[in-house]
Amino acid sequence: MSEQQRLEEAVDLILQQDPRAVAYPPKWREDGRVQYFYRRNSILVRTRDADRVEVSLRSILDQAQGDRRDQGNQGDQETDRPRSERSSVVSGVVKFEWSGNAVGTPGVLDLLDAEYGVGTATPVHGLSLSPNSGHPCPATDPAVVPSNSFGPVPPVSDGIRCGTHGWDGDGVVVGVVDGGLIDYAPGMWPWMAGVYGDRDNPLDGSNMIRPYAGHGTFVAGCVRTVAPRAEVYVRRAEEIAGLIYEDDVVRAMSDAIDGGADIIVCEFAGYSRLRLPMLSFGAFYDDVLRHLDIVVVAPAGNDTSRLPTYPAAYSWVVGVGALSANGNQRADFSNHGGWVDVYAPGEDLVNAFAIGDYNTIHDPKQRRHFDGIASWSGTSFSTPLVAGMIAARMSATGEDAPQAADVLLRFALSQAIPGVGPALLPHQVCGAVMKDG
Repeated sequence: MSEQQRLEEAVDLILQQDPRAVAYPPKWREDGRVQYFYRRNSILVRTRDADRVEVSLRSILDQAQGDRRDQGNQGDQETDRPRSERSSVVSGVVKFEWSGNAVGTPGVLDLLDAEYGVGTATPVHGLSLSPNSGHPCPATDPAVVPSNSFGPVPPVSDGIRCGTHGWDGDGVVVGVVDGGLIDYAPGMWPWMAGVYGDRDNPLDGSNMIRPYAGHGTFVAGCVRTVAPRAEVYVRRAEEIAGLIYEDDVVRAMSDAIDGGADIIVCEFAGYSRLRLPMLSFGAFYDDVLRHLDIVVVAPAGNDTSRLPTYPAAYSWVVGVGALSANGNQRADFSNHGGWVDVYAPGEDLVNAFAIGDYNTIHDPKQRRHFDGIASWSGTSFSTPLVAGMIAARMSATGEDAPQAADVLLRFALSQAIPGVGPALLPHQVCGAVMKDG
């Protein structure tokens, strides 16, 4: 299958399953790339701008509807009037939605940009579990490991680092925002014992493992290999074919905070209109996160691109890229650039997965059988290793999450790989390991 065919197959799956989803630009097939996804007939604005934007939005829709009537399309005037909805999750942001086809989101935003300035109103962006090549696909398909006796990669830490015990995450809570947890995994693998969360049903209607199923389980297992005594729970963010909207991600992150998380692993990432920050995340930080000693870590994405993805590109998020299997260079799929804070192993990791048969997305097209464990690659899996390192350090030093993250990031900078950037390996949790250690 060509890259173009793969792109069309992945995007069409989203558009068919979610009637709200739109890929931009409209000519993405011709371009061979999706710049970003957004929710149809919806915009976000800051609460302080809501009243004036609503007046303008009504005028825009009335004008568009009038033009349609002039062209002989009668329609229903009331159905195109906007209705505002204040999110119960994102304080400080209002979402406007409207029905009908008089004018779409890009047209509305262009007019509001001209009136109020770029960024006053934004789309409700779509984010993916694994952004790659302008569409949501993992860096690789999960691969079969030799046998069930094959342990996780990296191996489970013994909690001894720098000559002392306690580097194991004990007492630290890590909340994973992903697709949920396969319920039999904690009882199947010793390093997963005690992991809990919202259920992920891995099978589709034909009893095949769904695309993206097992992702949250694999991520939770990666945390546990580095911080084997951390409390890890997986909050399910409702995605369709791997896609979710920014306000829904923030809602799941808020739930993770309510669950007592010291560290949030946000496994969704996406590109934005005009490369501007996403309003939901910015408001969430301003009103909630900046007042708390919580660290958010997020994947940079698997697009081999320098373009920033969100939330990873925010200064208050630890954005994680992937190192190759040997740890000496950037993985060929990893996004990169100055906005990526640290690189960690992300190639050929092994951890808990689903049981069943799976049809690969990438070439070669194959049916693979899994017995609850898999090898997988992507920045999605580098990210929980960094989260586990922060948790392991917290349990040993008594530092809070921002303090532990700061020490590790400064250490990563001290051993930056030329041409790549700051790098961390899972055994370096104490931040005092020699470069050749």
